[in-house]
Amino acid sequence: VESVTFSVDIGTQDYAGIVERIKAEKPDMIITLATGEAGYNFAQQAADAGVGPMDLPFHASQVSLESKAYWENVPDGNNAFVQRIGVPENLFNDKAKNFAKVYKEKTGKGAVESYAMEAYDSIAILAQAINEAKSKDGDKIVEALENISHDGTLGKIYFPYGTKKDPSADGKGDEWWHQWPDPALTVIQYQKEGQNSAEAPIVFPDVYKTGDAVYVK
Repeated sequence: VESVTFSVDIGTQDYAGIVERIKAEKPDMIITLATGEAGYNFAQQAADAGVGPMDLPFHASQVSLESKAYWENVPDGNNAFVQRIGVPENLFNDKAKNFAKVYKEKTGKGAVESYAMEAYDSIAILAQAINEAKSKDGDKIVEALENISHDGTLGKIYFPYGTKKDPSADGKGDEWWHQWPDPALTVIQYQKEGQNSAEAPIVFPDVYKTGDAVYVK
């Protein structure tokens, strides 16, 4: 798969130049990595230029899971794909349900972004590792992390590869070093204007799939 990456400066509001360069590449798909308001601005400006979610397969940024803000900022955003880390909300474990309840109350949001759950689990894992290491020494904390088993909002988190077992032992590359090997990753697609991300069909992977993807051309 051939790809072309376009970088922008933080704070960019006008994406006209970038959009024109993207159009010149005649893309088969666009994947947005810009976050926050920047992600919304780019998506709508791309739509205005004829290369938005309703024109070709378009992967919006994770912030687009916040449905209310997404539709307010990207009215032409139907058919966008959005990746979510973690299972759909109806499959949340008890810890995730409790976190979601408090998070929504404090933020006023209708959905929990996966990056919020990632941050919560990351802090909880680090705290557990410090307690288990009984030390604030970096090497001892790393050792504790390599042996950790943590029931987080995103599932059971562990790190099978590190100083005690190199990824190559299982025929894997260096990118698996200190990586959680099996997080739940899902992709939803907005298929109705104004749709809530929690109600949008999961189109990938098959194990969580609730609907077929719509591919516009």
